[in-house]
Amino acid sequence: MFKQTIQKLLTGEIICETAFADQFEYLRASENRERVEDFLANLDRNLTYLDSADAYYVTFQQVDQENSSELTQLFLEMRSSFRPLVEFLELLLTATQTDLPLRAKSMVNINSLFDCFEHDQTLREHLRRLTSIKPFKTNKLESREQLVFIFQKLEEMGYLVRKNTGSSRYYATARFDLIYLLIEFLNDSERVELPEVIEQTQEELLF
Repeated sequence: MFKQTIQKLLTGEIICETAFADQFEYLRASENRERVEDFLANLDRNLTYLDSADAYYVTFQQVDQENSSELTQLFLEMRSSFRPLVEFLELLLTATQTDLPLRAKSMVNINSLFDCFEHDQTLREHLRRLTSIKPFKTNKLESREQLVFIFQKLEEMGYLVRKNTGSSRYYATARFDLIYLLIEFLNDSERVELPEVIEQTQEELLF
């Protein structure tokens, strides 16, 4: 399990109970966690624990010339999907009429959303705009089909999982919690000197 855990961490996966139960249980054991931490330290990386999501992921020990290009690439990838993801979260809050954000282990039954959109023109219009941009871009016209497409895309991206294929119940992973962490980071970095590409990303994503 050590090898599988390291591989997932180094490929950018967020290990939480929802997404990767076996690796999560492995990291809960202190001796296993220390072994992973020692290995990552040799690569100038840390095993970071996100308390709010009960999840683990990898971070750089410091930003320097050796990893700046990798960090820049991460921000470029983030820029392409961050705003659509935030808009999806806002749309979901509006449709479910709740103030509780989607976090790790949250469950959403997609069947419960269909009627909301079919009977609310404002929601349908918001959904139409969302499905006109990547990564949720689709030619589907019916709100039901658009919702299914979005949820399937989120499942592909690792934000949602289903315990059974074909189930209407989707469970959120810790990736959503990282979105909220990123929002906090972008807000805080207004007072921090950032690399040019990150400053550009910050200006585009903050709203």
